[in-house]
Amino acid sequence: MSFQDIETGLAHPTRTPSSSAPQSREDAAFQSLQSSLSLQVFKMNANVQGILKLVDQLGTAKDSANLRKSLHDLTEATRGMAKRGSEDLKKLSMLQANLPHQKTALQKTSHDLQISLVAFQRAQQVSAERQRTVVQGVKLAVDDDQQHAPSGDDVDATPQEQRQAQILQAQLSPHELAYQESLIQEREAEIREIETGIHELAEIFHDLGTLVGQQGGMIDNIELNISSVAEDTQQAGTELNTAAAYQRKAGRRAACLMIILVIVVAVVLLAVLS
Repeated sequence: MSFQDIETGLAHPTRTPSSSAPQSREDAAFQSLQSSLSLQVFKMNANVQGILKLVDQLGTAKDSANLRKSLHDLTEATRGMAKRGSEDLKKLSMLQANLPHQKTALQKTSHDLQISLVAFQRAQQVSAERQRTVVQGVKLAVDDDQQHAPSGDDVDATPQEQRQAQILQAQLSPHELAYQESLIQEREAEIREIETGIHELAEIFHDLGTLVGQQGGMIDNIELNISSVAEDTQQAGTELNTAAAYQRKAGRRAACLMIILVIVVAVVLLAVLS
């Protein structure tokens, strides 16, 4: 065995373990982007849980400027992930157009991202509703503390807002309540920003809906083709059964004719011989 043979033999095993590696640059790019997008989805889900925990502390004794800043920063970071995730999914879809075997992976990633976006949208809605309730509760609590007559807005206060006012009155001193009142404009600005984010997320849903609709159309076409093939196969089977039935009937007719012919020949032979 020559040194070249040994070198060749050693070179072959080094390629065997890499058989599970991507077979092309397109596959490598697809898998890399899919992994990145899956990581973003994981982080978004974790952020959503963090947002909900912070929202639960709004309007309580744990409510503070640091808590609201943490909630704002976490919401903004998650919003940025949602935008990047939408763009990455579009890129992933473009890569998959040349990789038919990655279609299932694309659909799974798309489904996971949509679920995460729905959860984030719901978290934003809960945050906006809670902050709106806190704002109205602060207004009611301040009015009651100052012994002002309830305004028209107070009459229309919801039970949640009334309970929030009672909680604030029980937990906060008049000085702290006045401080909360000074933050009303800041809180209302935060609510408007959250509502803007909800509208932006709705646009992302619209874009993803178009993309998913295209994927769904492809699936529908495949299912339609399968159904057509099944119908054609069933029709062909029916025609074959009909042909077989005709063949059996023809065979019986031929047998009957043969028997009749044999009988006629026998009768003729008997007549001639007699």
